[in-house]
Amino acid sequence: MEIINTPVLVSQKTYAVFDGRERRKGLAGLCADLLSDQKRTWSDCRQGYEFLRDMMVRDISCGEFSVRLQHNPGRIKSTLADVREEAVNDRPCFLCLNHLPERQKGILYRNEYLILCNPMPVFPFHFTVSRVDHRPQAITGNINTLLQLAADFGSDWTVLYNGPRCGASAPDHLHFQVVPAAQMPVVKKLRENDRFPLTAGLDGVLLHSTKDLGREIVILEADNMAALVDTFDDFLRTLKEVLLLDEEPMINVAVLHADHDWRLLIFPRRKHRPEAFFRSGDDRIAVSPAVIEMGGVLVTPFQRDFERLDEDTVKDIYCEVSLEGEIVQKVIECATQL
Repeated sequence: MEIINTPVLVSQKTYAVFDGRERRKGLAGLCADLLSDQKRTWSDCRQGYEFLRDMMVRDISCGEFSVRLQHNPGRIKSTLADVREEAVNDRPCFLCLNHLPERQKGILYRNEYLILCNPMPVFPFHFTVSRVDHRPQAITGNINTLLQLAADFGSDWTVLYNGPRCGASAPDHLHFQVVPAAQMPVVKKLRENDRFPLTAGLDGVLLHSTKDLGREIVILEADNMAALVDTFDDFLRTLKEVLLLDEEPMINVAVLHADHDWRLLIFPRRKHRPEAFFRSGDDRIAVSPAVIEMGGVLVTPFQRDFERLDEDTVKDIYCEVSLEGEIVQKVIECATQL
């Protein structure tokens, strides 16, 4: 068995420390410094961000909502990742400290996580928040970390979670992502309150459901972290019961924080990848929806998919991978009666 001296590795991999105390630069400023340093000292990181300079984007109007397509060849490894249990078990965990690239360093966050620069970025700033010790990807017991991260980063950022069966390329290691909030189309829709009707109010937490956005989204809003955690846990437990599951339901989560309020977006899922992902030859559409895609940015590593995706295809993909609206409404009704 491999013996790993975690404290020593943490020290070796730490560029700076954020322990929650007030500092002049704040967490976002420390991460910006980290990215600048990693581009200079780590060639893989530098190359990943160079890919973004040549990236092509185009917007698709889907009636009541729109998405942004991003042709990003640098994301091919992530998009096509083999996340079957046997494949994950047969490879070393690339987020464990002893398997990180030699030149990769991060921000030690509250002594439990390492904030790393994602070497395959989707956005000009793209960070992975990885647990320093190896434990499975799971949202239960960890939603408070997402909320705290959102508060520490501030209103210009969105904290993301992919479930182990619907988008996490490392389902064996607990991690989150942080990206600029302005880059996520669904965040802009949050300003259109008529599209997010109030469904219920529970112990200071407002629960909204979406309308006409092509996929199901449940939104929780509160200014109290403990109340928000309790409501989220109730929703997740009810979703698990309604779907008759023994494991974590398939969900993606995005969290924002502004003016002392949190907004927590839940994307309930029924499958990870659409049927078109598994076709052969030119019939294949290599789009693998994770939280970034559910948030409105569809990453396409192949140019042919970037050129041929249209309104109908986007709507079909969302409809296929999103949990049915009737089931989501049943979960909301049951959860609000607890």
